[in-house]
Amino acid sequence: MTSDSSPGGRLDRALASLRGLAVGDALGSRFFVPVNYPLLKRRELPSGPWRWTDDTEMASSVVA
Repeated sequence: MTSDSSPGGRLDRALASLRGLAVGDALGSRFFVPVNYPLLKRRELPSGPWRWTDDTEMASSVVA
C-alpha cells in the first residue's frame, strides 16, 4: 500500500487520527469516574454525553 504524501492526503490522515483519538479520549474519560467502575467490570458502556479532555485539545492544536 502506498500512502498519499500530498498535503491533502496528510491532512486527511491527521484528521482521521484526531477523530479516533477524540472518541477514545471521551470514552476513556468516563471510566475515570469512580461511580462508573462497576460498568467497566460488567463491560458496559457509560451513558453519554462523552466529552473529550484536554488531551484532545492539545492534539488538536498540533493538527491546526
